[in-house]
Amino acid sequence: MKHFIKKSVWLVLLIVLVVAQPLSAQKANPYAEKIRAFEEYVKKQMEIDRVPGLSVAFMKDDFIWAKGFGYADLENKTPATERSAYRLASVTKSMTAVAILQLAEKGKINLDAEVQTYVPYFPRKKWPISVRLLLGHLAGISHYKNREELHIKEHKDTREAIAIFENFDLVAEPGKKYSYSSYGYNLLGAVIEGAVKQFYGDYMRQNLWEPLGMSDTRMDDPNELIPNRVRGYRLIDGELKHSEFIDISSRFAAGGTRSTVIDLLKFVKGLSTKKALSQESIDEMFTSMATTDGRLIDYGMGWAVSPINGRFLVTHSGGQAETRTRVFYLPSENFAIAVGCNFERANPNIYALRLFQLIFDEPLDLSVYSGNNVDDNLLYGMKGAFNYGLSHFDRYQKPLTTDHDELAEAFVYFNKYVNQEALQKDAKTTAKKISDGRHPIAGQPFVKIGSFMAMKLREKYGSERIDTYHQMGAIRFFYDYMELYKSESSYPQEFKLSRQLEQRLLQWNRDWEKTCTEYIRRLYIAPYTDLEEIGTELKKTFTGAGIYPDFSQNFADVVRYFALTGDREKAFAAANLSCELYPKSALPLTYLANTYICFGEEEKAREWYKKAQKAEIDADAISPRQLSMYASALTEAKKLEEAMALLNIAIELYPQEARLYDSIGEIYLLKAQKYYQKALKVDPNFQHARERLKKIQ
Repeated sequence: MKHFIKKSVWLVLLIVLVVAQPLSAQKANPYAEKIRAFEEYVKKQMEIDRVPGLSVAFMKDDFIWAKGFGYADLENKTPATERSAYRLASVTKSMTAVAILQLAEKGKINLDAEVQTYVPYFPRKKWPISVRLLLGHLAGISHYKNREELHIKEHKDTREAIAIFENFDLVAEPGKKYSYSSYGYNLLGAVIEGAVKQFYGDYMRQNLWEPLGMSDTRMDDPNELIPNRVRGYRLIDGELKHSEFIDISSRFAAGGTRSTVIDLLKFVKGLSTKKALSQESIDEMFTSMATTDGRLIDYGMGWAVSPINGRFLVTHSGGQAETRTRVFYLPSENFAIAVGCNFERANPNIYALRLFQLIFDEPLDLSVYSGNNVDDNLLYGMKGAFNYGLSHFDRYQKPLTTDHDELAEAFVYFNKYVNQEALQKDAKTTAKKISDGRHPIAGQPFVKIGSFMAMKLREKYGSERIDTYHQMGAIRFFYDYMELYKSESSYPQEFKLSRQLEQRLLQWNRDWEKTCTEYIRRLYIAPYTDLEEIGTELKKTFTGAGIYPDFSQNFADVVRYFALTGDREKAFAAANLSCELYPKSALPLTYLANTYICFGEEEKAREWYKKAQKAEIDADAISPRQLSMYASALTEAKKLEEAMALLNIAIELYPQEARLYDSIGEIYLLKAQKYYQKALKVDPNFQHARERLKKIQ
């Protein structure tokens, strides 16, 4: 008997030890080295981003890894873990969409019915609104309109939540314009309640969360005791403070839930195993909707739909008081990432993308620097056919069409507009036709040819070759297709590329083979990386090449960080390196000018802004909108004089741009606020200053 008891005790202890291990340790870890690299990245990046706490999880087939970093509660030094419960914010929308489609499968909701079928108290508008259009943010429902709507402190039931916006006018005729709307998803929550005569949260718990084992997912409630609830944080005057208390019940079906990264993976698993929805409904949910004029909106039903490196990807982000979240799903790879942060300024997407880069050994962006607008447009057209065509093939394992005439017409369109002579003759019209190439308005010729090319390449070289294109991008993809048809004398002429593009591909592929190296594909540029070593390697690799990988945005982010944190030497070193590598792009020139502004050298800044305005490519970097955004960053960093100097130069460059004058007005308001506050400090009873300050606030 004693022997049996001892054995039992050891068995219990063994079970406890196994259960107590992190999820990553319960199975053999084929990604151990990559996870270690990611953990090092997270620690450094969180310090840069000032993120108090963060939890990350990913799944690949049956393997799951999850971990928390930093603190769920700074005051009490409570560590963040994989079980930390974050507000999901708009990631809730993905769950609401699944619930709507579940009810459609059961015949309880007609997606094309008017919303009043299920929510009779919602006022009729100028045009009818369908459930389907609500799912794709195409119904014309407004988003938040004023500050008060974002700062609600009281608990709201469904009727009260709908009352907030029910009398707002539509922002557009339904179907004509994509307009992201949390209120539209609240209305979908009311549709669920009307269809099943049950509270939204109860339906979700019984029909989605519990069946999928999502035991840590619930409606957020400030009065309930929620296990592992994280505290949220924000920046005020450059210092970490608690987030403002906001009751998010008014955002119930659009952003009113709380969960863990583990439960988010269970949610995705429920889709991958078809436990939550049928394959037909999943296909519909993951297909981008389009406006009535035939333009894809890159949003399906509750999910953003956008390829990455020619892979089919669906994703959603969330952001509100206390939180930032992201879920990231590659169905063909049975791969998903979930990220939760308890800091309102965090960008969870960068953590998801870095983890993706490490796991798949793929670059984060396959942008190409050419140095001239014509080649830029040619490469943009190729990238569109590659990204959207290959991602279609990645998703369905077949081309969009195999009809001879449709394909021939698609190649005619591609060769007509992804064409040097057409761009030189009429750059504006041709560039628009290239941009239209993936959309239904043009018949989706780019998707047709890209998915057809993928099929032919797989037939010729096998699936392993297809995988290399996710690493090497459009140039290798097009070059290999050209080599394929050149090796077959009977290949149909109508399915070939133009002679002009063939000539370009011969040179481009040589340059790309030389410059898109394994080092480059694994490269990550951040303030804590060795920029001197990176610069040496990039200059050596890019020398003599006509095209090469474009990291100018990565350098811009580094320049911005060093400039705003006052590290003059490193800011200028990064800015000058970027200008040296990408001399004909407006982005590096603009950020060099921004750096001069940041350190009070106005005349130098003016000189470089003017050079940026004349740059051959990436003109948007010097647009009024971008300059205004950088002025806002300076304002947030309490560099009001520098922000004013930037805006005055911007007005010299764009004297008819209203937003620049508006931005200057905002800075004057901030200055006025500062002096009224000083007046009240001197005399707390000075009523005029108090009244003015109240108006400004």
